Amino acid sequence: MKSKTEFYKAFFEAVEKKGFSIRPPSSPDYVADIYHREKPVAFYSKQDAIIKNPFVEVDEKQIAKLQSLAKTTAIACGICSDKPYDDALTGKEQGGAVRINEHNGVVLACKQHPIFDYVLSTYRKDAEHGNAAIQRRYFYNKEAAFEDFALRSGLVDEKKLFSETELKILHAGLIKMRTVDNDLNQDDMDSVAALVDRIEDIVPELSKKERAFDFTKLFSQIENALER
Repeated sequence: MKSKTEFYKAFFEAVEKKGFSIRPPSSPDYVADIYHREKPVAFYSKQDAIIKNPFVEVDEKQIAKLQSLAKTTAIACGICSDKPYDDALTGKEQGGAVRINEHNGVVLACKQHPIFDYVLSTYRKDAEHGNAAIQRRYFYNKEAAFEDFALRSGLVDEKKLFSETELKILHAGLIKMRTVDNDLNQDDMDSVAALVDRIEDIVPELSKKERAFDFTKLFSQIENALER
C-alpha cells in the first residue's frame, strides 16, 4: 500500500457493496460519514478509526462488520502485517512507537495500528530543538520504509543508484507530477517534494528552476475529492 488514499478507495467501495453508503464528512475530523438505510451509523476519522454514532441506535454487528471490512481491505492493499523488527534490538519512543534504527540523525520508527498493523516512518532529529522529530514520512510497506531510511541517513549513496542524466530526467518528471497530478494525496506530495529536494542536493543546478508551487491549492483539491 503506497498511501491511505489507495485504502480509502478500496474500503469505501467494499462498504457500499455491503449495503452501506458513504457521505461527505459532517465534521472536519472525519474523512467520511457511513450510512445504513439513510441513518448515519458511523464516522471514519482522519486518525483512521471507525467511530460509532453515539446519537442514534446502532447495531453493534454493523460496527463489527465495518471493522472487519477495514482490516481485510487493508491486508488486500498490502500493508506491513509481519513485525518488521526484533524487540531485543529496538528502542522505545513516546506514544508507543518503536525505534528500529538510527543513523546520522535520521530515525526509522514503527508503530502498531489497529487497521494498518505496522506503520513505519522515517524522520530527522532537530538537534537545535531537543532532537524533536521533523520531516516525518509515513510508509505502509516495509521495503519502501527501509529504502527511504537508507537514503535519508546516507547508508546508501544515492549517486550510485542513478546517473546524473537519470536524476535530471527523474527530477523533471517529479516536478511535472506535483504540478498536474490531482490524484496524489498529501503523503504522496510530501514524498515527491522530499525526493525533489534530495535530487537537487545531488545536482545543485536543478534547484535554480522554479520551485514555488502552491501546495495549498492541491491539498484542498485532494480533500474535496475525498469528501465527494
